[in-house]
Amino acid sequence: MVLLGIAAVLALLVGIGVGTPKRAAEIPGVFKNADAGIEGFSFVQTRDGKMQWKVQARRARIVENESTAVLEDLRVTLFGEEGTQMILEGDEGVVDTESHNFTLKKREGSIPIHLESGYTIYTNQLQWTDRNQEISTDAPVTIHGDGIEITGVGLRGALETETFTITKGVRAVVTN
Repeated sequence: MVLLGIAAVLALLVGIGVGTPKRAAEIPGVFKNADAGIEGFSFVQTRDGKMQWKVQARRARIVENESTAVLEDLRVTLFGEEGTQMILEGDEGVVDTESHNFTLKKREGSIPIHLESGYTIYTNQLQWTDRNQEISTDAPVTIHGDGIEITGVGLRGALETETFTITKGVRAVVTN
C-alpha cells in the first residue's frame, strides 16, 4: 500500500514536470534566449596577474553564442595601475566575454562615477573599452567637484590619469 502511494506521488511529480529540470532559456519570460542564469553574479578581469575590474550583479544571464553576460543591478569597480579606482553602479549592463568590453545603463537617474580625486561624474549610460582602458558615453554628462559643475554631452576618459574630455556643449559653473 505504501509503495503504491509513493509510486502515485512520483508519477504526479513527473507528470507536472518537477522531476525534469529546465534550462533558464526554456522557462517562458525568464532569461529569454539565455544559456544559463546566475543569481549573485561576480566576474573579475585580470591582466598580467593584476585585477583590472570586477563586476558584481544581482542577476546575470549568459548567452554563449553571442559571448555576452546580460546583468541586472550591478556594481563595477575599475582598478588602475597605481591603485586608483572608479566605482560604477547601474540597473543593467552587458559584458562581452570575448573583448571584455562592457556597457552600463541606468533606467532612471544617473550612474555616479566616483573618482579618488573627489570628483563625481554622472551619466545614464557608459561604455568601457578594455583594449584602450577607457570609458565613454554619447549621453549627457555632469561632473561635480569642489566648487565646480561641468555639463555637456559625450565623454571620453582614462582611468589611470583621471583625464576626461566632454565632447560637446561644455558649460562650467564655478562657485566659492
